[in-house]
Amino acid sequence: MRSLRLLSSVAVACMTALANPAAALNIALTNDDGWNAPGIQIMKAALVAAGHTVTLAAPLTDQSGSSLALDQVPLAVKKEAAEEYSVALWATPTVSAKPANSAYVAIGIVQEGGRSPDLLISGINSSANIGLSELLSGTVGAAAHAMKAVLNGGVPAIAVGTDVPTSNCDVACQQAHYQVVANFMVRFVAHLETKPGFLAAEAGLLPRGLGLVVSYPGTASIRGVKIGVQSDTIAVPGVGKVSGAISCASTGCASLPIGATQRARMILAPDSTPDTKDSDLGYYMDGYVTIVPIAANMTAPNPLRFKSILPGLAEE
Repeated sequence: MRSLRLLSSVAVACMTALANPAAALNIALTNDDGWNAPGIQIMKAALVAAGHTVTLAAPLTDQSGSSLALDQVPLAVKKEAAEEYSVALWATPTVSAKPANSAYVAIGIVQEGGRSPDLLISGINSSANIGLSELLSGTVGAAAHAMKAVLNGGVPAIAVGTDVPTSNCDVACQQAHYQVVANFMVRFVAHLETKPGFLAAEAGLLPRGLGLVVSYPGTASIRGVKIGVQSDTIAVPGVGKVSGAISCASTGCASLPIGATQRARMILAPDSTPDTKDSDLGYYMDGYVTIVPIAANMTAPNPLRFKSILPGLAEE
């Protein structure tokens, strides 16, 4: 909640047109959809047009759903175009590396010039990263890795995704939507450069170890921008909040004989129970761009209270 209070000022004015152009930044760009996906290509073009230096390094092929996975093997980094690189596995160069690896490669290439990037952007992802889907997203995973200082020093990071319109929306229509989102991100980065609110006291664009997840609705007409918290559920486009279970078929799995196989699948249905207060899902479904502050450290709040469970624990 502290992050929400501190970052509330970021959302207040970020939809306002900025009178002054942004200073040029050195930006590392990655995603989980693949280096030549339309979202990342349109994002790169928009950032370059705004005067930023952009180094794109992304998975060879679509790696959606990779979460925080990291390939701990040598990588094959191929230069596909000017300042654009695909990342695969060295031993099997037709097999793509994970988004987290690609984020580190993008940062490392920038660092070859003598300094770390000012910012890493992961996206534009072809779906919004809302609620528990953030835990599955390779887009968010790449940003979370970039935020930490374990490898390549750590840089400020923003993951951005959108639900691209598909109904009655051809390729040109979808590209136009990506352009709207990219233009928003250019304005948002420029807004961060003005050091709004508490960021005035920060040396970088964001506090060390903190990142942002930006989700843009699948429409060019939005109601505004909201700082939110991650919903405790998942959302399905066109349905909203859902819940359910993963279970075996009607005959069940408990009675299976050894060696036998049964089908199990996820069954979801609309869920009308109240969501988390100030949830990203609620704001997103209401037509707002949502910004969720994230930290890569998974330590639970108030962890030292767990000291109270230690008395009586047998020691060997």
